[in-house]
Parts: sequence; C-alpha cells; structure tokens
Amino acid sequence: MPLIAMREESVSCLFGREVTEVRRARDATRKALFDWGLGEHTDVSELIVSEFVTNALRHGEGPIRVRISCNVSHLHIEVHDDGSGRPVRRPVTVKDESGHGLELIDGLLAEEGGRRTVLEDATGAGKTVCAALSLAGDR
Repeated sequence: MPLIAMREESVSCLFGREVTEVRRARDATRKALFDWGLGEHTDVSELIVSEFVTNALRHGEGPIRVRISCNVSHLHIEVHDDGSGRPVRRPVTVKDESGHGLELIDGLLAEEGGRRTVLEDATGAGKTVCAALSLAGDR
C-alpha cells in the first residue's frame, strides 16, 4: 500500500490585551489562509477570529493565543485566554447592542459544515474556544 502524504499547516500568534490586537489577529488569519491557498475561507475565518479575540479581550485574562491550522478535511481556529469565564450564547433582541456574536458565528459554522467547541485548560482557569470549518471538496 503506498504511503500518502497529508498536508497540514499551522500558525500560532500571541497577542496582548489592546483593542488593536483584534485587527492584528485578522491580518494574521488572512495571511495564513492566502499562503495555504485557502483564500476563499478568509471572510468567515476573519469574522470568527474577530469574535473570539474580542470575547477574550472583554471577558478573559492574560495574553491571547491564536492558532490556525488546517489539514486535508478541516480548517481549525483556536483562541486561548487565561480567564475563567466561558462563552455562552444568551438570548438577544435586535435592540441589544452586544451579545449577537456567538449566535452569528454558530449560524455561519452550521452553514459551512463546522462547529464551535470550548476546551478546558488542564493547568488553570483558562480555556480555548475552537471552531472547525469543513474543507470538503476544497483541497
């Protein structure tokens, strides 16, 4: 049986707690996806990174780590912070000025054949918020 090489790409970035870091995280996401030939996933991925990093800034603690990776079947976005709070979708109305982000992200992921999860930090109170997008048919 022949051995088949599976291409896997990954990039990790560490960001501080300034609001300008959200733009830097989007820029890093865009660059990685275009470098990997996945530019068609840039808009959705940047939106997910923006929401996750913004939530880490607003509700988390410590530095924010972003990891974007892909393999033959999925694009993975992970955002880690050291805060104890967990992302929770709450009921919102069109009049609410905040709280729509996770609802939007979950809807986009459902359309893209993806999912959102939260991984607990085994060494402390932190967590990693993850999104996986299906690349079926892309590669």
